[in-house]
Amino acid sequence: MKKSIIYYILVSIVWVDLLYPLPLIAQDKVTIQNPMNVAKDEPPLGGRAPIILPDLGDVSAGDMSALDESKLGERIMREIRKDPDYVTNWLMYDYINQLGNELVAGARRQKISGSENVGPFSPKFEFFNVRDPSINAFALPGGYIGMHTGLMVLADNEAQLSSVLGHEIGHVTQKHIARGSGVGTNSSLVMLASLLLALAAVRSNPGAAQGLAIGGQALAIQNQLSYSRDAEREADRIGYQILNVTGFDVNGMPEFFQKLQKSAGITDTTVPAYVRTHPLTSDRIADMQDRTRNDQNKNRPTKNSIDFYLNQTMAKIEQQGQGSDLLQTKEFFIGQTNSKSTLKMMQGHFGLALVALREIKIDEAEKQLIKSKELATQLSSNEIAPKNTYVFDITNAQIAMAKKNFTLAQNISSQVIKSFPSSKAAGVLIVQSYYAGGKTSEGIAWLVQKTKVQKDDITWWNLLAQGYAEQNNQAKYHAAIAEKYVCEGALPAAIQQLIIAKQSGAGDFYSLSQIEARKSQLEFLYREELKDNGKLPKNN
Repeated sequence: MKKSIIYYILVSIVWVDLLYPLPLIAQDKVTIQNPMNVAKDEPPLGGRAPIILPDLGDVSAGDMSALDESKLGERIMREIRKDPDYVTNWLMYDYINQLGNELVAGARRQKISGSENVGPFSPKFEFFNVRDPSINAFALPGGYIGMHTGLMVLADNEAQLSSVLGHEIGHVTQKHIARGSGVGTNSSLVMLASLLLALAAVRSNPGAAQGLAIGGQALAIQNQLSYSRDAEREADRIGYQILNVTGFDVNGMPEFFQKLQKSAGITDTTVPAYVRTHPLTSDRIADMQDRTRNDQNKNRPTKNSIDFYLNQTMAKIEQQGQGSDLLQTKEFFIGQTNSKSTLKMMQGHFGLALVALREIKIDEAEKQLIKSKELATQLSSNEIAPKNTYVFDITNAQIAMAKKNFTLAQNISSQVIKSFPSSKAAGVLIVQSYYAGGKTSEGIAWLVQKTKVQKDDITWWNLLAQGYAEQNNQAKYHAAIAEKYVCEGALPAAIQQLIIAKQSGAGDFYSLSQIEARKSQLEFLYREELKDNGKLPKNN
């Protein structure tokens, strides 16, 4: 079974950080590119900035602190976001985070331990998608939860999808990674060696890398399986509680277990990825079936939003929308349009609209989108609830962008933001439409406000740097790049960018003073970071 590059990056970083908490790469050399070479889609930002890894102390002691978890989770996410399999379809990002945050809110209403939003290092809970047809999901320290597109495509309903997300939330709240960091350290050495070889090999020969990794995993997993099963049962119980309190059909969890069994025979060679990483035992299945059988909320009316089905279609095209796969995917959507189900027809026409956009057949995309929206109005409220969605609006704005109707794209995006201010899809699109329509100052003004409330999102700093580059404002361009590097944990690179910004001489006295103050602040933070990692004496 193919494993994505993200898989090798993820597991290797975890084990390297846990076993050898030392800086792997020095941060004393950073390539700085001329802002006039900035691409229109995303500015070149000096390549991949090296990052100092957090010092997690002695893993044999058992648990990681909340601070260590937060650092490790952020470290892993920096690498994942750079991977081409990290899905940047922001409509899908919006959906998975809206659904995930609804489930987290349910966990907090249930007062599930570990879900509390208290303290600076409490789980942040960010959900993201990985472009991979395998059926899998995973939780990282600090509250980051990833889902493969294959899982979205497989799920029959939102309750099944929510059961997986609830399960992963359970792993985070119960600190299973932190609690397991000191378990099986000897076998972890075997696993580390094979995974590092896999990470090195995957860039040139993914098939060979898979073989290298599996051998080490087999030995390590065999030694740690009883712990894993305990953690899985605990996460199941948490996920079940979350499903219940948020109003989803509690049958979603046992139903998903059954789908996993049917998707491939549970044998040594054909085990679904989710089962490999989340051991699916008969005890787990029986436990969930027993809970469901005795639950007064069983067989609730299925709660499926229209967004679930539209995102399922987007997941299909994300994982099978390139090269020769696109033709096969197009045939799949055509088949859906010939279905007797209004729901399947709606999905099929929406899928064909997305295919037409990729093929730059704009009139066809518009035609298919209109048909999909018409079918959506015919869906029964007993079948779909809620029916309101802005996916059609954003897709219409994307079509307007392709037709160079930038004013329409701006208006649509603006209306979505008024109703859904947290929508990243609408935010990115309104900035892109401002830039493309020659309203760079408006785009920059919007981003300046956005970065005041979302300082840790690299997307906004990338777009802001692009706007300043178009205005040939070198000081602010480099200052924006500096903040991008701060988000990546590359403080020396950020400091260097601020030095360049100050040396450019552009900007008024107030702006240059702000740059100097920020540089001093980052220099202090970097010294503290070096002390924490043992690179400077504490009294320095």
